[in-house]
Amino acid sequence: MRQDGLLWAIPLLLGVLIGALLGLFYALRVDPRVVTDVNFSQLSEGDKRNVLILISLAYAQDRRIEVAAARLLNLDKDWQAVADAACELAQTGYAASNTGLRAIRSMVELAGSQGYRSCASDLISVHTPTPRPSPTPRPTATPTRPAVPTKTPTEPPPDTPIPLALQTTPTPRGEFIVANIVPFCDPRLPALLEFSVRDVNGNGIPGVPIEVRSGNARHRLFSGLKPERDLGYADFEMTPDEVYRAELPSLSEPTRPLEASACTAQNGARTRTSYRVIFQRARQP
Repeated sequence: MRQDGLLWAIPLLLGVLIGALLGLFYALRVDPRVVTDVNFSQLSEGDKRNVLILISLAYAQDRRIEVAAARLLNLDKDWQAVADAACELAQTGYAASNTGLRAIRSMVELAGSQGYRSCASDLISVHTPTPRPSPTPRPTATPTRPAVPTKTPTEPPPDTPIPLALQTTPTPRGEFIVANIVPFCDPRLPALLEFSVRDVNGNGIPGVPIEVRSGNARHRLFSGLKPERDLGYADFEMTPDEVYRAELPSLSEPTRPLEASACTAQNGARTRTSYRVIFQRARQP
């Protein structure tokens, strides 16, 4: 009786096993599950690096820094991550192909536009050589007849419209104010501009463009690319002894001149002055 019972169970077990194998084959081959609506932040680090490459290549084409900043925010990455990824790729075989070199150069350029330097600049040539222009033959002068002098009216004819100078309407400013500028002297943070963009209640606002000017040079960065610090945080590394002004384009007045001059910290260490600059919304939008 016991052997008959075991013989009866064998076909049942075989049926369950075959059914499981058929179900697995159907799920993997016939109708696999397609994952949609995946957030960039859920990607693996390798996939995130590939997205950083795509963001940099897109910026190299359209030069839309605000679009690149928004994409980095969705990826939970910042400008330093772009510089670090370029450095890592420059030390691998990825830099051995023209395609890889183009991608690394684009990443270096994107990070550099916000003042972040990558070690890839020391490992590869980040500038594409410009071909020398070929000499063009000098055009041969052909003799022309002297022009016959004609009488020209000293005043325009009555029907000729007189061009008017174009008048531009100034862009409204002043939605944000420079609420505070605090200089500090810290050897761990030398020559640094730390920005905080806040609403009327003091909460950080991400994605706001900040323009830093020094002479004829202009640098644009965006708040919120370091959310672990503050949603409205951004920073910029100054060059010693250069004078900078910062503003929110079309939204605030520029700051007073800011200079990374030499200073002495409380522990006696010599370093460069840094500043904490707060832009705060003056009224509700």
